[in-house]
This record gives sequence, structure tokens and C-alpha cells, in this order.
Amino acid sequence: MYKLGFIGGGQDSIAGYPHYIASQLDNRFEVVAGLFSSNKEKSKESAKKWRVNHYDTIDEMLKHEQLDAVSILTPTPMHYENINYLLNKNIPIICEKPIVNTYENALKLEKSLGNNFLAVTNNYSGYPMIRELKKQIQNANLGEILNINLQMPQETFLRPPKNINYPQKWRLHDDYISMISLDLGTHLHHLFNFLLDEEPVELIADFNSFSNYGVVDDVKILLRFKEKTRGSLWISKAALGHRNGLSVEVYGTKGSASWVQENSEQLSMSFTDGSKIVLDRGSNCLEANAKRYNRMTPGHPSGFIEAFANTYSDIADNLDAYLCKKTDSNNSIYSLKHATNGLKLLHRAQESYEQAKWIRI
Repeated sequence: MYKLGFIGGGQDSIAGYPHYIASQLDNRFEVVAGLFSSNKEKSKESAKKWRVNHYDTIDEMLKHEQLDAVSILTPTPMHYENINYLLNKNIPIICEKPIVNTYENALKLEKSLGNNFLAVTNNYSGYPMIRELKKQIQNANLGEILNINLQMPQETFLRPPKNINYPQKWRLHDDYISMISLDLGTHLHHLFNFLLDEEPVELIADFNSFSNYGVVDDVKILLRFKEKTRGSLWISKAALGHRNGLSVEVYGTKGSASWVQENSEQLSMSFTDGSKIVLDRGSNCLEANAKRYNRMTPGHPSGFIEAFANTYSDIADNLDAYLCKKTDSNNSIYSLKHATNGLKLLHRAQESYEQAKWIRI
């Protein structure tokens, strides 16, 4: 079991508790220490609640703890500084997405990464039925892919969640890449790359601000891939009625498939003969029958935390390979290059909006 430290991710943060639970669910990691907040009292309270050691600085934590990896869960604008600091200490890094807040900073990290271990937590691809969909596409059961449409509409800027203080101040500032693109767009980039194993070559984008916060809160992007495949992304924080409306639609020459996070246990598929099927973990699946996706038998729904735990288990597989200096690793986990491609796409989307035309990525 790997010893894990946290930077950020206190009990009152959005990401902290899911990371804490998911990292330890399969006994691959144990959270042993952290500095959980810039507010020392809140940081100490989190450490006390989780019964782990608390430190005021990263140096203190690294000096007194034999850590195998550190998870960075600070606000996005702080990631670049945190990552560089840990790279200089040669500590394996697990970073909450997005990796950094600008494409330029991602390129700088690529130059300084060297052989260090850096994994980015893109947790939505951890859902068993998303992995089943990937396998169905790989096996050509849908034929040649014509369209992939992904959306992630939320209502949070018009109807904030009541259990947290939202939106945080740092989420109300747009750099060249808008914060909503960093928050949500990176998830959708990861998903279409995970499913298709390719990047688009052209895009056109539209950005809007529908709320009263003065930042971009609604983005639509059309995508063109190398061959016939076309795609679309929609992200919004001004879509009333959607708590988190993540959904995936894939259309091919032989069949189609759709998946909705709010009904994450089912993958719906349709075929050219008119037949329709619904797969779940109890069906004759290509991937979702695997033991690691069935902590409890089918009919006992797995959800967000379990998907996140799959991501952490994948990271542990990759950390095994890294520490043993093996070349093989779990290909469900993506590192800096993948994250950089996502930021490049979102950077180009802003350029497309400014120029009001299709542009090459």
C-alpha cells in the first residue's frame, strides 16, 4: 500500500473528501498526512477528522513522512507552482484536473517533467460502462464512428448547490482559457480521447455569459477529426434543471450508444437491424464484468466514488510500473501530454471564438 500525502483538499473543499475516500477504497493507497488548506485551523481540523498527520508546509511533510506520492488538490491557479515544487523534490505526483490553468504553463511543465511520475485524475472514464463503451468501439461493434457528442450542463451559476459555499472566488476569474473550460471542458476532452484514442484537427467555438458573474458560463464547440468523425462539446453552468448533466452519445455506421451519468449503470445501444439493447454490469459485457468493477454484485449500483476509486487503482498500477522501472502500464491513466492536448484544444477554442471561424488545432 502506497503512503499518500495531500496538498489542499480539506474537508470543506469540493474535491478533498472524494479523493480521500476513492484513493483508499481498494487498499492501494493510504492517506497519512497533508496540509489541507491555507487556513491553518481548517487544515488542522481536516487532519483531525481524517486521523492523519498535519503539517504547515510541504517541506515539513516531506521531511517527516516517507511518502510514495502526493496528491495536489489546491485551486487550479496554484497547480503550476505546486507541481514544480514537487518535481524538484522528485516526488511522484497525482494532480486533480486541470493540470494547470494555461496552455503555456503546460508546455513549460513538459520541458521540466523529465522522468518524474505525474498522473492527472480524470475520473469520469472510471465508470465501468464508459469503459465498456470504449471496448465496444475498439471491437468495431458500432462500425466506423461518425459522430461523438458530449455534454456537461450544470445549473450552478443560477442555482448554486446548498451544501457548499459556491462559487469560490477563484472560479470567478477567467484567464485566456475560461474557468468553465478548465473545470468542465477538460473532462469532455478526456472522455472523447479516452473513447476514440485520437485528437480532433479542427474546431469552431462559441462562448457566452448568461449569469451575473461576468465570466464565461456556457461553451459550445464543434470538432472535426482526421477521417469522417465529427464531434460536439457543450458545457454550461447556466442550465437550470441539470445538477451535473454529463452524457455521451456515439454514432457509428453499424450502431450507436448513449450513456448518462445520472443512470451510470446502463449503456444503451442501437443497431442497423433496428434492435436495441441495454447493457449493465450483469450483462455479457466485454469489459464491465471484470472483478475490479464489481465490488458489489450487479443490481447494487456503483457510482461516482467507485469510478474515482477505479482511477486511483489505475494510478497505483502505473506507480507500480514506474517504481519498478517497467515500461508497461495501465493505459486508462493519462499524464501530462494528454492534459496538455486538452489545454491546447481549449486555447484554440478561445482563438476560434475571437476569430469567428474554424481553426486548425
